[in-house]
Amino acid sequence: MQKAPFQLSAWQKAQVTLLYHFASLDYLKGLQQRLHALMAFIDPTLDLAKLQQRDPLLTDARWGTRNTSGNWANNGWPFLADFELSVAIHIAKRAFEVYSITGANQCGRGLAEISLDWMTPDEQSDFETRFEQISLYAMNIDDTMDRSGQTTRWDDFSLALRRHEYPEALAHAPALRLRPDVTGQTGMVPVRTGVYLPIDDPHGTPQFCWTGSPAGELLESSTFNDLGLDALAAVGRADLWVSDDSMHTFVQAHLNDPRLSRDPLFSRSTAKPKLAPSLVARNAFTSRPCGWIYVEQIHGEREDWSENGGSVEIGNGPRVEGGVACPQSGYYFTPAKADSRRYFAKGETMPQVGGDYGATIWQWDLGQE
Repeated sequence: MQKAPFQLSAWQKAQVTLLYHFASLDYLKGLQQRLHALMAFIDPTLDLAKLQQRDPLLTDARWGTRNTSGNWANNGWPFLADFELSVAIHIAKRAFEVYSITGANQCGRGLAEISLDWMTPDEQSDFETRFEQISLYAMNIDDTMDRSGQTTRWDDFSLALRRHEYPEALAHAPALRLRPDVTGQTGMVPVRTGVYLPIDDPHGTPQFCWTGSPAGELLESSTFNDLGLDALAAVGRADLWVSDDSMHTFVQAHLNDPRLSRDPLFSRSTAKPKLAPSLVARNAFTSRPCGWIYVEQIHGEREDWSENGGSVEIGNGPRVEGGVACPQSGYYFTPAKADSRRYFAKGETMPQVGGDYGATIWQWDLGQE
């Protein structure tokens, strides 16, 4: 095999691993499971509304049956059913290396037109929370698969945020290696399905591409413009995007910089440190065509996250065996179970989850929001 033109940085490894995670069949099946759980919540809620005879109280001369559970069953339920069917079809098509965005956006727009007044306030809040979580989950698939723009929806900023939200995707991830014998150019359909990195730009955002029809061609590379490079140099890779204080300091040093001041939300964004990262990110990127190199997953080998004495954080904090009392209140996850992230109070016994993975080790989640 040819010699790789560069060595993968820990940051690039993390970004590539995230894209493989969001493109995986297991992640897509996770969307299906969440939809099934929502539909299982709706069924008994509709039954309860019927048992309590809510609809006669909600039917009137002006609006007719618009606010009733019967109207939702006839017009809202089909949106969920179509969404669930589309996910099942997408799962089947993965065998032919066919990928696409989900129907989450269309389903959400349709459901927004159907009244939920037949629900109690608690039921409505529960439903809306569940569907919002499904939409956010599906958005990771959509951002990975969308081919309607000049670039994919991902950039360095959005992937940095996801890295802290999905530490379980990095823990126990397969090893990665560059394949200099598998390359392509912007506008081409790749010869292999998988994640590709720009050959000549260490700051270019990777993208997931596929060979099935319709194919996911290589788009332009999203990369830093001059402002983005200035922010990277001033803040440093470790704090870029994720340290509100460091990003706020950078913004305060560039209050007269037209690259920031022309932003329509500039005045509002300079007042609060938590808004500084998004202010810079909205103005920090450009795109360009480039050459791409395939990054292969080596299943059976675990990725080494160390890099020149440093590492990508994937879960600093307590690591607790199942069956032991929680030493610190907060959110934890375990690689022994998919979608295991949950909150534990100090002193609460952290359970064993069983399965074939082995011992249950609960790891501190960096994203404690």
